[in-house]
Amino acid sequence: MPKKLLVVTPVYWPEGGGGMLATHLIIESLSKLKNVEITVLTSTSDPIKVKGVRYIADPLLRKIEKSFPLTTLVEKRYKKLIQEHDIVYLAYAFTFIPVAKRLKKKVIVHLHDYKIISPSSVIPYTCSVDPSLIKLIKESFRIKHLECKSVKSTILNLGDSLRTFPLLQWVQMASTVIATSKRHAELITRVVPSIKDKLRVIYNPPPPIPNIEKKPNQIPIFLYVGGDSYIKGFPILLEAIVKFLKEGRKAKFIFAGKYSRKSLAYVSTINRLYGSGIIQVVGRLPHDELMRLHKIAWALIFPSICEEPLPYAVLEAIVSNTIPLPSRIGGVIEILNGTRVEEYMFKPGDVDDMLERVYLLQELSPKNVIEIGEEVRESVLKKLMRVNLSEAWRSVIYT
Repeated sequence: MPKKLLVVTPVYWPEGGGGMLATHLIIESLSKLKNVEITVLTSTSDPIKVKGVRYIADPLLRKIEKSFPLTTLVEKRYKKLIQEHDIVYLAYAFTFIPVAKRLKKKVIVHLHDYKIISPSSVIPYTCSVDPSLIKLIKESFRIKHLECKSVKSTILNLGDSLRTFPLLQWVQMASTVIATSKRHAELITRVVPSIKDKLRVIYNPPPPIPNIEKKPNQIPIFLYVGGDSYIKGFPILLEAIVKFLKEGRKAKFIFAGKYSRKSLAYVSTINRLYGSGIIQVVGRLPHDELMRLHKIAWALIFPSICEEPLPYAVLEAIVSNTIPLPSRIGGVIEILNGTRVEEYMFKPGDVDDMLERVYLLQELSPKNVIEIGEEVRESVLKKLMRVNLSEAWRSVIYT
């Protein structure tokens, strides 16, 4: 008898970020397993579909996961669907956990961030040495204020903070909990030691290798994709760029993502003072267009100040032969340690340390950039593929 697997994810690729792309790639992998029938429940009306997988779109799902936990509504609306399946696999859809467990189903919870222990979903590097639930809840109010710059968002964080407690309780009910890197698992178990026996580390599948012919310009071009996000390190990056330009150095920067009017005005001022077009803001782009920027990029600057479990922006740079220049934090360390670009990682929040790495890269030639990019891609893909992902997931499903 085939195993019937129900995947529940509030949104599905191409909506969402790296976690949703990972979910899509995981379903592609699972669909190749024998004796597994997959149904995906999502609010996304036009998902990129995997052949042989059944998709059910329900717009209410997005609202359920954004509001305070409504397990009663989940049970009334989805009980029959859950009963039809043997296993329930959840990406972010935590409200389904207690319902599925009451219905005697095996529940697999895949964590892509730190939502179960942090209302802001992130752990700043300043909290990572000795994280605790109370510390992370307190810190989330500061992060929301700096990230959203509105009193309303800060007040709404109270609801997110209260929601953390049932989420954490429910995740501990799961049959298996998946973390995306060793560092991810380590930080979760520091805050919730009781989850250790259920926790497994399975790296997300590497992104597809894009059909891009690398053609870096003579002048270094640095790509940044984090928008004007505080936690993605935007203020630190701007400070570094101004310092870099004041020294008379030459480079260009491409900014992708969402930017406020205030941020755009600041970028315009930099361009006016140091040369038109030094910073090009392309804004939010479809994924395919964003990937095409790697054709000319020397490096991806990733100055995040929080513990990124396994950032897909960095993985996509690597498979595109773009040199990653990230802060030394989270799962990035695991995939870049021992590679040729290990020296390009910098201390989170440290402008001078970031610039030292930029200067190192600036000394390269376009030919060097291509060679290093190819070498790093080969090294990282070998590292990620040491574990047979299909076998890892087969083990999760059948045991």
